[in-house]
Formats: sequence, structure tokens, C-alpha cells
Amino acid sequence: MRLHDHIGWMFGGPDEFAALAIPFLAEGAARGERLMYVSADPEPEVADSLGDGLEPGAVQVASIAEVYGASGMVDAVGQRATFATALAQAKADGYTGIRVAADNTSLVTTEERLTAWLRWEIIADRFMAENPVTGLCAFDREKVDVDRLRHLATLHPLSSAGSPAPQYRVFADAGNLRVEGQIDSFTVGQLRLALNILPPDTGVLIDLANAGFTSRAPQARLRSLAEAGVTVTIQGLANDLSELTSAGLATNENLIFEPTGS
Repeated sequence: MRLHDHIGWMFGGPDEFAALAIPFLAEGAARGERLMYVSADPEPEVADSLGDGLEPGAVQVASIAEVYGASGMVDAVGQRATFATALAQAKADGYTGIRVAADNTSLVTTEERLTAWLRWEIIADRFMAENPVTGLCAFDREKVDVDRLRHLATLHPLSSAGSPAPQYRVFADAGNLRVEGQIDSFTVGQLRLALNILPPDTGVLIDLANAGFTSRAPQARLRSLAEAGVTVTIQGLANDLSELTSAGLATNENLIFEPTGS
């Protein structure tokens, strides 16, 4: 895992979470990062599993309630402030950044909790993209249904091999929301929801090498986004962009085509 990476990992049972979190955190220790291990009922011995030589305070083992609140309903704005404070303290203490491994299963067990969590994922991904933070969001497949896991995967740039494959992904990329996969009207609707949460200057970036439209309907909805003031940039080969123009997707001040390759 590289700096700024944000992965969604599906596991089975608490032992498997610890088994994947320990090497992930050990990698961060080698990079001089402060480590955070978070689960519903964490074992303090996890810190010992990372080996000798770590300074006191290099590993913080905490419960979900301590980090995200006892209610299980994550407040996205408040949570960003929590991690911003943790990052500032880590840097003041001489660490290069923070690396967080969290079993977030209990935070997506109801529709209300899931909705709150999805808002946080959008803000968290932007926060990680802009700061020296690396995150592993883990969910127990034995406690979360596959449709919910697939929805969670759409908001992570990376997923474990055993995760259900999402139709699309939406994640932060240099001040934009990058879209990968199959783009239909539902995908564009999810883009709108994400844009409502993020700063108003956030744009949309679509690289046709990694994305494609299922029909003309999502193209029309993207045009509406651009007309509403959102900068939408579509990158692709000249022939692919010409096909979009022929289909009626005309460029304007906020809808930009960027040819790539030859």
C-alpha cells in the first residue's frame, strides 16, 4: 500500500481482520507513520504483534466507539476533524503521517448507519488523497450482505481480491471525482450526491480508458451537471471523443474533452 491509498477489504471473522491488519500496519511502521488499529473490541496485544523497536505511542489501539462515537452513526464533518487532529499530532510527534486499519462492520449494519458511513467515505477519500494518510476499511462478509458490500466497494479506489466487483467506482483524484467502470444514470446520480458533500470547486474526471457509458442517458445527465456549473472532463482517444460528439454530447465551458494518445 502506497501513501494516500484507500482500500476496502472484505474479510471473514475477527482473526482474519487481525491477520490482514498487522502486515498493513507493519508496512506503515517502516515508513515512519503512526499506526491506528480500530475495531469494535480490540485486543491490546495487537501492538505486540508488530514487533519490537517501535516507540511508545507509535501504535494506537482503539475501539470503534472511541474513534467514531458510541452511537454508530458517523458524523462525516466531525470525523474529518478527528482524523485531522490525529494527523497533526502525529506530525508534531515526528511521524510522517498516519496509517489506519479499521474494522468498520458495526458502522454499516443498518440503513441509517450505512447512509451516514457512505457520506464519510466520500470525505475520507478526499482527506486521504490530500494528506499523508493511508487507510484500510475492513468489513466482515459474514455480517454484511453482498449488495451492501458492493455499494461500499464503489467508494474505494482499491478493493481486496475477494470483494464483490462493483459496476463503477467514484473516488478523489487531484481535486476531482474520478469515475471508473460502467457509467449509467444511477452512477451519475451517485456523483451528484458526492458533489453535494464535497467543496463546490470539485470537478468530475472520466478517463474512457477505464470507463464507458452504458447509453446516451448518463451522457445527458453529465451535460446537465456541466450546465449547473460542475467542470466535467472526459479524457479519451480522438475517435472515442468524436463518437460522443456524434451522439450529441457537445462540449462547452464546463464540459471538456481531452484527447489522449493517438
